[in-house]
Amino acid sequence: MRCFRFLLVASILAAATAVLGVPIRGDEAAGPIRVLAWNIWNGGDEAKNEPSPARKIEKQKRVAEAIRASGADVVAMVETYGSGETIARELGFHFHPRGTNVSILSRWPIKEDLSVYKPFHCVGALVEAPDGRRLAVYSVWIHYVDDVWTDPHSRDGRTPADLIAKDGPSRVTEVRAILDGVTAKTAALTNATVIVAGDFNSNSHLDYTEAARDQYGLVVDWPVTRTVAEAGFRDAYRVCNPKVDRKKDRTWSPRSPDQIQDRIDFVFWKGDALAPRSATMIDQAPGRWPSDHAAVLVEFAAP
Repeated sequence: MRCFRFLLVASILAAATAVLGVPIRGDEAAGPIRVLAWNIWNGGDEAKNEPSPARKIEKQKRVAEAIRASGADVVAMVETYGSGETIARELGFHFHPRGTNVSILSRWPIKEDLSVYKPFHCVGALVEAPDGRRLAVYSVWIHYVDDVWTDPHSRDGRTPADLIAKDGPSRVTEVRAILDGVTAKTAALTNATVIVAGDFNSNSHLDYTEAARDQYGLVVDWPVTRTVAEAGFRDAYRVCNPKVDRKKDRTWSPRSPDQIQDRIDFVFWKGDALAPRSATMIDQAPGRWPSDHAAVLVEFAAP
């Protein structure tokens, strides 16, 4: 019976491809679901500020090519700034924006808007894979109040307590408001994996540990990621890569090697239907990498 159902589903998918011309990946009915978190930098390599229409489209297409090469099914995009429609069209993806900054791109249709908090900071969507697996995906951006991960001298003479204090209670208030909204919005969803991903402009309390003191020089219980953990979300990248490797892990910044290299972009998840089986930092593409952030790709599958 199981084999018959598989053949029936395969026949339906093949018919949909032939009739509708919809690109269907061969393994998506039972395979992994790939989620990408990426701040593309002002619409993609600063396409937002590009005066040449041809150059603007070229930059947007390079972002699309990087996403296509990653194999991502769903993208939590930050700094979209007018480029989302072009990028989604290049990929054949559905596009779900909110405001100018954050957006969601999906290989599969958006079933429902799940947005919470402020439009510039958070957009949410319910995505359903062809086999019925559901993801409540949130793309977020958390503001920053202190330059603790760019200026190489920003931490000189400062204690962990100083850094935590300057990281800002406003940022904790912001992320807590988003998470409270997400929890309320998704409470009625059954068998759905909740994903909160994007640019948190924050270091991780899972990186600045005693075991990694030789890499970071400090042990810091960074409050933003700590707040996410206390809300029951887990850091997919760190679960898949438990050993801290600052060079391999960093997402800021492939374009600014003179600045502090840190992991500030995350994919967090909650739920038992799916679990991460691999997570990778991506900062390479043909030609110049089109962002000042690396991307984080997580592959989810049944646990």
